[in-house]
Amino acid sequence: MMKKGIFALIAAFLVAFPFAGTAANAEAQVSDEIKKGVTSYLEEEHYDYDKGSLKVQDAETLKVDSSADKEFSQVSMMVVDFSTVRDNIFFENHTQVLFYDTESNAVIPDAQVLDLEKAKEFKDSHETGQHLHMGVILFLSAIMFVVPFLIAYMWSKNKYSTLSFKLKNNVYETNSTF
Repeated sequence: MMKKGIFALIAAFLVAFPFAGTAANAEAQVSDEIKKGVTSYLEEEHYDYDKGSLKVQDAETLKVDSSADKEFSQVSMMVVDFSTVRDNIFFENHTQVLFYDTESNAVIPDAQVLDLEKAKEFKDSHETGQHLHMGVILFLSAIMFVVPFLIAYMWSKNKYSTLSFKLKNNVYETNSTF
C-alpha cells in the first residue's frame, strides 16, 4: 500500500513538473508607484472597478526624443488586465493598453502617444477588449422561466376538482348496477 502511494506521488510530480515553469499568467515587473497610479486612473474611469484585480501582462519603457516635441520624456507602455463587477451580477474582464508618464505619474491619453512609431507598434501588437461572463445572467434568466412553471405545476396538482369528487362519491350515479 505504501509503495503504491509513493509511486502515485512521484507520478503526479512528474506529470505536473514540466508545467510548473510556464509563464502563461506571468505579470510584468513594474514599480508599485506605477501600479498605484494606474489603479487610481481605473477607479476614476470605471466606477465598478474591482479593487485588487489589476494585472500588468506586458510592459515596456519608451524614451521620447526631444525632437518629438512632447510634454513627456519617458513613457511606460503596458498591457493591463482588470475586472469590473456591476451589481454583483455583471462580471467583466477588460484588457487595455495604457501609456503612463513616469515623470508626472499620470496616464497619458492615446492621442498624445500614438503618433510615436514604437507606441503604435506596441498597441497594434497586443489584443484588447472586454469579456462579459454570462453564467450568473443565464442562471437568473432560467430561474425567471422555471419558477412560474413550477408554481403552475404545483397549483394544478393540488387544486380542488369538483368533478373528481362527484365521480368518487357517485353523485351522478354512474356506478349503478342494473
